[in-house]
Amino acid sequence: MTGQPDYSFAQMLQEGVMSLKYKYFDETELAKFKRFQRKSYDTLESVAAELKLGMTEIEAARLLRKRFHEQGVHTYFHVPVALFGERTGYPGKFGPTEALATDKKLEENSPIILDAAPIYEGYIVDTSLSTTFGENALHKKLYPELKAFREQILEKVKAQVEFRDIENHTNRMIEALGAENCHRKHIGEVLGHRVYKVKNRFWNRFTIKQLSVRHVFWLLWKSIAANKGWQNDSPNWNHRRTSGHKPFPGLWAVEPHFAVDGVGVKFEEILVITDDDAYWLDDDLPHVRAWAAT
Repeated sequence: MTGQPDYSFAQMLQEGVMSLKYKYFDETELAKFKRFQRKSYDTLESVAAELKLGMTEIEAARLLRKRFHEQGVHTYFHVPVALFGERTGYPGKFGPTEALATDKKLEENSPIILDAAPIYEGYIVDTSLSTTFGENALHKKLYPELKAFREQILEKVKAQVEFRDIENHTNRMIEALGAENCHRKHIGEVLGHRVYKVKNRFWNRFTIKQLSVRHVFWLLWKSIAANKGWQNDSPNWNHRRTSGHKPFPGLWAVEPHFAVDGVGVKFEEILVITDDDAYWLDDDLPHVRAWAAT
């Protein structure tokens, strides 16, 4: 990685007491993030292939947790999510907790989103698979449109455009498609958010409904500090004042998400930002391969 880290007292506190690292990763660490991101995507694809007509979102989410548990995953940045049908498009006001799995049943030709953020050996990855159960003409039309979002986001980060302006640009792209911006309904209204690495210390085991207490506390603290103006280092990337800055170095899980007529599409993957460059961590992921095949 280029550039020398300018560690503040707050950063030393995070990497010391909280045992947390969120930027200036070396090549070995990046390789692990890449391997675990692929592993998570492989799991999403495997579970998608196991889905059956009439299965509920709750059953699908439970199956995701089972498959991750078999890999040794016991804590998550957020619990696995399964969305079927119109719920892929976050209909209506769609509050922060409404993405949690429901008893909604899988129907023929239904759009599907499977989303999981497992923590492998202290490495957080956040992945999202957009697919269908059978054929869905609207999904087939919308899904390739995401390719332009992936290209534009990278181009603008490399050009040092402010995070807030990049999100607003993606919103205009969504409006040009006649679609609805769904990522503004995500928790934190995020187009993206930081992912990071923690050491496997004893108190990492403490969880609230399989969410790491450490990660919940850190995100809450960073978000409050940014909103209060105590630190200009929000872990969230959205269209708000706290994202009115040039891209911060680190790893960002980027997740553009939009919908038309109840069909939502998205991807989520890690963008690496250094002091003077940016690149997608992996160009061999399911959505990238799917776009190349069209």
